[in-house]
Amino acid sequence: MNHLSHKIQYKQSKFTLCAANLFIFILLILMTGCSEQPSDIHFEYQKRLSNAADKPFAKVEKLSNITQPIPAPFNKNNISVGVLQLVQLNKCALSTLIAEHNSQLGKLATPASKLIYQIEFIKAAPACLKVLDENSNSYQQISASLINKKTLLANHFKHFLYNDVELKKTWQLTHYELDTNFNGLVETELALKRIATIKEQIDASDYQNINTQHIYQGLEQLNRFNFNQALITASRNQIYLNELTTDYLTNNIELSTLCDPLKNKKQAQIISNIFKKFYLEQLQPYQSQLTGALERLMPYYHILWGDSMNSQAALNEQLFNSNEKNLLNRLKKSAKNHVVWWQSFYKQCEISPI
Repeated sequence: MNHLSHKIQYKQSKFTLCAANLFIFILLILMTGCSEQPSDIHFEYQKRLSNAADKPFAKVEKLSNITQPIPAPFNKNNISVGVLQLVQLNKCALSTLIAEHNSQLGKLATPASKLIYQIEFIKAAPACLKVLDENSNSYQQISASLINKKTLLANHFKHFLYNDVELKKTWQLTHYELDTNFNGLVETELALKRIATIKEQIDASDYQNINTQHIYQGLEQLNRFNFNQALITASRNQIYLNELTTDYLTNNIELSTLCDPLKNKKQAQIISNIFKKFYLEQLQPYQSQLTGALERLMPYYHILWGDSMNSQAALNEQLFNSNEKNLLNRLKKSAKNHVVWWQSFYKQCEISPI
C-alpha cells in the first residue's frame, strides 16, 4: 500500500474514531455522577482534612498549559522536478511519488504526509539515479534535491512533531482523567516507540530502514486512546494536589498540640482515618500507576521532545532527569513528601497507620 492510499485510509479511520470518541465523550458526561474521578477523590480528601482541623484550604488554582516552542522557519527545498524529468523517470518509483505530491491532495498535505514524502523521496532517489545519465539535467536536479532533502529532514520531522494534532496535544491539558484501568498504555507505548525509532533513524541517516507506514499507524493509535494527554494531565494534577495538601498539613496542623499525650487523641484518630481512607487506599495506588506509566513512556518523550531548543525550556524541564521539575521525579517527590509528613504524624502521635 503506497503512502497516499494509507493516508486516505488513516483519514477515514480518524473520522470513524472521532465519531466514536464523541459518543464516548457524551457517555462520560452522562456517567459523571456515577463515578469519582481521581481529582474528585483528592478534593474530598482535602475537604475532610479541612473539616477535621477546622481550618480552610487554600484556593485550588487552575493549571496552565506547558509552553511549546514554535520551530523557526527553515529554507525548504526549492529544487523542483519538471514534467520532462517525470517522463524520464517513468520506470522509477519517484515518478508516482512526485506526481502524487504535486497533485491537489499533495498541496493540502498534513504534516505527517509531508514528512513521509520527504523520507520516501530520499529512499527512492538512489535507485532512479542509477538508471539516469549522470550528465543529464534530470540526474543533476534529482541529485541536488536528494542532498537538500537529507539536509532538511530533521527540520521536517520537527515541523511534524510540533504541528501534527495528535502529537501537539500531548502537552495540552484535558478534562479527561485516566481511570485505574489505564486502557491504551500498551498501544501508546508501541506508537511512541515507532515514531521515536524513525527520529533516531533520521538522526543516524539510516533512511532505507525507515518504515513510513509506522507514522500513520502510530498516529492512529494515539488518536484512538488519547493516553498521552490524559497521562500528562493526570500526573500534573496529582503533583499539584499532593504539594498543596502537604503544604496545608505542614502549615496548619501543629503535631505537638494535636499529639499531646495528656489530651484525648480523638481528633488525631479522625485525621488518621481520613488519610487511610482517601490517600492510602485510593490515591497512593493510583499515583503508583501514574508513576509506572510515566516510567515506560518517558524515554520516548525524551527522544521525541527532549532536544536542545532554547525556546523549549518549559517543555525540557518536564523531561530531563537532571531537572528538579522533571515530571516523573516531581510526581515521586510530591508523593514521598506527603507520606513523610504522615510518618512524622504517626511517630509523634503514637498511632498505628494500620
